[in-house]
Amino acid sequence: MGSTPSTTVPLNNPTPTPPGSSTQTITTYAGASIGTQGTYSPSEGDTSSGGQGQTVDGISCAPTMSNNYHVHVYLGVYVNGSQVSMPAGVGMESPGPPGVAPQATPGFVNSATCYYYIHTHDQSGIVHVEDPNPNDVPVTGTLYTLQNLFDEWGITVNANQFGPYSGPVRVFTSGQIYRGGNGDPIPATDLTYYGSEAGPIALYSHEVIFVEVGPTWPTTLPNVSFYTEY
Repeated sequence: MGSTPSTTVPLNNPTPTPPGSSTQTITTYAGASIGTQGTYSPSEGDTSSGGQGQTVDGISCAPTMSNNYHVHVYLGVYVNGSQVSMPAGVGMESPGPPGVAPQATPGFVNSATCYYYIHTHDQSGIVHVEDPNPNDVPVTGTLYTLQNLFDEWGITVNANQFGPYSGPVRVFTSGQIYRGGNGDPIPATDLTYYGSEAGPIALYSHEVIFVEVGPTWPTTLPNVSFYTEY
């Protein structure tokens, strides 16, 4: 298991303010694909620099996922004002094709050689954070940061780069607090400017994180509705 971050990460000076409230709501569900597809290489799974079964940031790759701690985080990425979809199978070694047994949900990857504790099953932007959790951290707490996901994925993220995309980066988050397990949308008006470095963000249940890569920004950011569980 990776090192436990502090329970809160201070927000940077909250300027610039995020785009205003939006009438658009992203509704996530198993197998969803949100944003332009196929913009990453590989289009599924981790890069050759990322997790290929070895331990990453102290996080092992387990043959199955059945854990006491299981929460969802939403990660949305905009490049020059347009959303690009997250790849499925990030945080998995040799992920199988989507929509096949043992869970034949279209667009949903549910087979791999092994699974890291932070991973994606589809292109919805939902990041699953799971852990055997021997320290009994409750779902209201946090075990990992976004940097752990980037390291598993094998991409470089900094103030001027997000993986294959270059340009000024700015990050918004709904905050380092627990937001429960119901399906109520997280409103865009709850988003706060975090800064230009996404990696230190601690991952909490139903946290919404948007990473924008410029120089063109979206005029608004959407509300986000989560899977009803976790």
